[in-house]
Amino acid sequence: MIKGTAISPPINAVATKTTIDYLKALRLRVWMVLVIAVPMAILSSILVLRLPSIYLAKGEIEINPPLIDPQLSALLTHELGRHDPATIAGYVSNHEAWLRSKWLAQKVVNDPSIASGMAQYADPVFELFKSLSVIRLKGTNSFNISLEGTDPAQTQKLLELLLVQFQNEARKENDEKLDTTAQYADDALKKLKVNLSVLDRSIHIALQKTNTIGPGGRSILEERFVDLGSFIAQKRMRLGELQQQLTISQILPKYEFDPDADRRASRIAELTRLKKMYTRGLEDMKKHIRRFNADLSVKRVAGLLDDVLDELEELRSFRKERLSTPTEMILEQHNREMEADREEHEKLLAEMQKSIPEHQRILALFKDREERSKQIVRMEDRIMEFGILRQQLINSPCVRIPASIVEPTSPIKPNRALLLGLGLLASLGLGIGLVCFIEYFDYSITVPEQVSQGLMLPLLGVVPRIRRSANTHRAGHLWIHATPDSIEADAYRNIRASLLGIADKRGPIVSLLVTSAKAGEGKSTTALNLAATCARAGERTLLLDVDLRRPSLRDVFIDDDSQADHHGLVNVLRGELAWQRTVRHTELANLDFMPTGDIRSIPIEILGTLELRQLLIAVSHHYDRVILDGPAVLGLADCRVLGRIVDSALLVVRSGSTQLVTLHRAKTMLDQSQVALAGVVFNGLMEDIKNWSSYGYGALSVSSGRPNSVAIEQESLALTV
Repeated sequence: MIKGTAISPPINAVATKTTIDYLKALRLRVWMVLVIAVPMAILSSILVLRLPSIYLAKGEIEINPPLIDPQLSALLTHELGRHDPATIAGYVSNHEAWLRSKWLAQKVVNDPSIASGMAQYADPVFELFKSLSVIRLKGTNSFNISLEGTDPAQTQKLLELLLVQFQNEARKENDEKLDTTAQYADDALKKLKVNLSVLDRSIHIALQKTNTIGPGGRSILEERFVDLGSFIAQKRMRLGELQQQLTISQILPKYEFDPDADRRASRIAELTRLKKMYTRGLEDMKKHIRRFNADLSVKRVAGLLDDVLDELEELRSFRKERLSTPTEMILEQHNREMEADREEHEKLLAEMQKSIPEHQRILALFKDREERSKQIVRMEDRIMEFGILRQQLINSPCVRIPASIVEPTSPIKPNRALLLGLGLLASLGLGIGLVCFIEYFDYSITVPEQVSQGLMLPLLGVVPRIRRSANTHRAGHLWIHATPDSIEADAYRNIRASLLGIADKRGPIVSLLVTSAKAGEGKSTTALNLAATCARAGERTLLLDVDLRRPSLRDVFIDDDSQADHHGLVNVLRGELAWQRTVRHTELANLDFMPTGDIRSIPIEILGTLELRQLLIAVSHHYDRVILDGPAVLGLADCRVLGRIVDSALLVVRSGSTQLVTLHRAKTMLDQSQVALAGVVFNGLMEDIKNWSSYGYGALSVSSGRPNSVAIEQESLALTV
């Protein structure tokens, strides 16, 4: 008996889905797309056809700030009249915001000419501005204004009133600013004159308190300081002339005999020679004596050198005393006068520096008075010019609007053809989206590879959905014995071939349990048709119905209701009959069938008895293949008990009815019971059949000259041998 395989981690079935899977889902559920798309398309078409026609009234306006001379713009308030780009942009943007303001809309809807037409709306302001569009033309101060409405005449009237009201409000704003500016200029002029009077009084009081300020704000000390400085400069020039005369007299003196001159010159020469000798001696001593500064001989020579230098200096500075000349006497007198003048000059400088703060304060008062006087003159001139400019600004509006708004004649929307097309696309998209949404959250197994990869079990075969007909439908099951040349019969032949291949690797598989994770997967049909396929291949085959809870194979082979027909597996396990007496021969050669028998008042635990083991051993020696149609795995212990006494088990999975997590649970339960799983059979494949069959539905037939079923079975038997 083959041991169970290790438990493998589950694989997310959604992660394996591709675009092809969603396209297949759309092909299968095209009815769902139509059920959603058709009513939605009809509803959207009705809504589009009932939409009211919208008319568009439009006009172009221009917003420009007042153009004022830059010299006069200083008088204006609220940034009016300035020419810098920031001010212009701010003026235009502010007035653009007016067009979208509620207060302007309220003034428009309150106009008596349209009051009756706007009374039908709960919020006339909202109705007016919900479709108002204000678009600025790039690089200009012009704007395209448009308004939409269902009534062309009323829409044209509303837009026209809006622009007129906007122009009136802009003109009113400019007039108010001009009046404010004029009042501001008059107040500023009065203030300047008052400040000038206060300044005059301050200057008068300051002049009375000081005696260093002359007429016109001149400093008396400063004038004296300047005059004294000029006088000192003249004396300095005279002193220079005297100094020059004295120098000339010293350069060219009268000849006088000096008897000691030669003796002094010879002594100076002798002392110079001694200086060089002592200096050279000290340098030599410094090279040879380590402690130079502390040596006595060094100190003695240094003392002699100092005596020579002192005597040499005295001889060189000797000069003969002379009597003072008249020039020197005059020069000395001028020096004394110059010293006195310098002292006087410094005193004046100190006094002048002390009076500088007061003097500067008074000068500042004079300068302020002069500036205020000029400001008053300039202000009076500007006020006069502003009077002329004001009249010009009143006559030139800042907002230019068209003379009239043209009434629209044709609607601009809705574009019913486009909306109908979009509604149809949206309806189809909704249907397609719902199908894709369902497919995304559909975790059921629809592709055979999902089973083999998720469970890590061999895929023994893929059985397409068997076509129901009078020949194939038998007692609730699909019996492909009636269509041996169909692709369904080939699918079961592939399963048998896979079992033969597994038997070559693992050992012979005589007793085979066919089960599924849940009921309704097609395990009984798979057991029935697999048994028929083995019998047609020449194997002596016994089909046992061991599903004591829901037996379903009896009616396939037994037609009458006699009491003897109720004998079967249960009677053998009870020991009432030999197993040979319960076996029924079928219409198909080599195929025998053992029903369950009367299952009333029979405990389920009978499946785990020793009698069942002995029965399987006995029939395994008599038959080449024993196929058991067992119960489902989940929730029941029957299959787990049966799986331990057979050679191998076969797990049937129906396409689109089971999730991968369910199969993992079933496989885990079988592995825990040490049930040997030969592989998986994927049942009821509805899609991609052409990739699992070389010919397709109905391709094999006897009339076409291809090999018939008997030949195929004989060939298969020869291959197995």
